[in-house]
Amino acid sequence: MSKKAQIRYNLLSGQSVIFAPDREKRPNDTKKDKSTDCPFCFSSVPKSKIVDQIPTSGKWQAASIKNVFPVMSAENKQAYGFQEVVIDTPTHLENFSDLSVKQIEAVLKLYQVRSEKLMRDKKIKYILCFKNQGKAAGASLRHIHSQIFASTILPPDIIEERKRVAILKADSNRCPYCDLSKQEENGDLKIYSDSNIVAFCPFASAFPYEVWIITRRHVDNIALLKKSEVNSLAKALKNIASKLKNLDCDFNFFTHNDIDNDNQHFYLKVQPRMNIWAGVELGSGLIINPVLPEKAAKHYCK
Repeated sequence: MSKKAQIRYNLLSGQSVIFAPDREKRPNDTKKDKSTDCPFCFSSVPKSKIVDQIPTSGKWQAASIKNVFPVMSAENKQAYGFQEVVIDTPTHLENFSDLSVKQIEAVLKLYQVRSEKLMRDKKIKYILCFKNQGKAAGASLRHIHSQIFASTILPPDIIEERKRVAILKADSNRCPYCDLSKQEENGDLKIYSDSNIVAFCPFASAFPYEVWIITRRHVDNIALLKKSEVNSLAKALKNIASKLKNLDCDFNFFTHNDIDNDNQHFYLKVQPRMNIWAGVELGSGLIINPVLPEKAAKHYCK
């Protein structure tokens, strides 16, 4: 019998915890050299399972399907929301860096389409588009894929960021993300830039080789990116993923959509999973990063 997910709230920390017993049943083929019966290859995905696809007709380059083991669902009043799997390619590839720029654009376009549609549900307050690349980053299947998570819950970290951004904006009367992109444009931490975006290793990186990508244009969320901005983002991600593959490093990337936030500015974070957080990080919340962002930036610029 399926057990519904439920959300519990910690009054002391302000943290929400989602309990999802069915997640233990998820398939895991990351230990195999090659999946012989991959559920994400083109021939294994029936049209009836596809929620959306790019292009919208014919053979898909990227497709979204319902998550078989969702944390959130529209049928669950205790944990209302949506969770979809985005299949990044119909071909059985196992590393995001192996995708072409055009293919990455298709994935990003699908994020846009699904985000725009999910935002129409007035109950949804938060949308997260994210990728787990490799076992260390939480991937349970080798065929490259990503996910979209839409929830009625606004995470505590996002609430705190919203407060900080509002304070900074009130002090300067400017968007702090716009200021940051201009600041990093000519700095030592920049790894890539063009007319649309600036990519850099943040000064206080929480993860070794962490990268942020910020749009130059003050745009609120991924659904509003122009075609040229999507292309720039795809090029940057291709370059970053290739450099991380050279380090044999798994990674996550994600972008937020805090739907009711007027101060939001689109950015995407890439967080490599090179080290494991231990007692200090988990117990105190203080982060120990063994790689300075200056060193990380030099690696990306090679």
